[in-house]
Amino acid sequence: MAKVSIVGAGHVGATCAYTLVKNDVADVVLVDIVEGLAKGKSLDMMQAGAIEGYDRSITGTADYAQIEGSDIAIVTAGLARQPGMSRSDLLCKNADILKVVLSNITLIAPEALIIIVTNPADAMTQLAHKATGYDSRRVLGMSGVLDSARYKFFISQALGAPMSSIEGMVIGAHGDTMLPVVSQTTVDGKPLAELLSQGKIDEIIHQTKFGGAEIVSYLKTGSAYYAPGAAAAKMAQAITNDTKEVLPCSVMAQGEYGIEGLYVGLPVRLGKAGVEGTVEIPLSDAETEAMRDSVKGAKTLLAELPEFKSIVL
Repeated sequence: MAKVSIVGAGHVGATCAYTLVKNDVADVVLVDIVEGLAKGKSLDMMQAGAIEGYDRSITGTADYAQIEGSDIAIVTAGLARQPGMSRSDLLCKNADILKVVLSNITLIAPEALIIIVTNPADAMTQLAHKATGYDSRRVLGMSGVLDSARYKFFISQALGAPMSSIEGMVIGAHGDTMLPVVSQTTVDGKPLAELLSQGKIDEIIHQTKFGGAEIVSYLKTGSAYYAPGAAAAKMAQAITNDTKEVLPCSVMAQGEYGIEGLYVGLPVRLGKAGVEGTVEIPLSDAETEAMRDSVKGAKTLLAELPEFKSIVL
């Protein structure tokens, strides 16, 4: 029986936990250093099972010992974005939090695959890979699944089309330089460029890039959590159920699009072993150039961490 541990019982972690048990993916351990927070939320979610019809267990705790034997460890712990705060602002503060979390995961659940949700996702996932020393296939970040969901939502709003009819993907860095791959986006099999003007497509790209910031501006005291929690759960489900589904995730590039040794959003096939291969989708010339810019931005941000000061920009 699959076991997924989630470190961080805030809104994203709790939403992820709820999604996993409701979809019968795994039993969940929810960990938070705030005494009682994970316990209270886990009891609430377990009691909801009597209404929703699920029997998976959620254990809420402040004790890392409970994560022993986990198949997957999802890290959502960290400071949330506030209005006017960039992912760069979060970098060093969340890096310190992440190092503590990772030391516990590697000690108590060394066999677990690690999914990083903590922002800025690409830099934090690169740090996790370095700190753990794990094979890169076992350390991945949640980025493109969320960005692609937002991309599809805005296309759906523009066309009045069901989101299920839209095939589209966002790759590159998880931030303002992300790359919605318009050239490969279709709605009911028709290319997006045949359905919308370039001006409207540009508007959708902008909305996608700044969709998270828009939510922060409305919430004022926090950031998005339903979609990020669902995105992390989607990744865990693909791994746990060995679906071999292709999802855009922050992974270690090994030559794809000319990128080497950097964590960035790429389409990957997920299964029991974690990242089981990449799928290099075709890019237009303009998208290829945009991907280079995205990588440059990811490197610049990463170089702000002491561990990566020497990275070649």
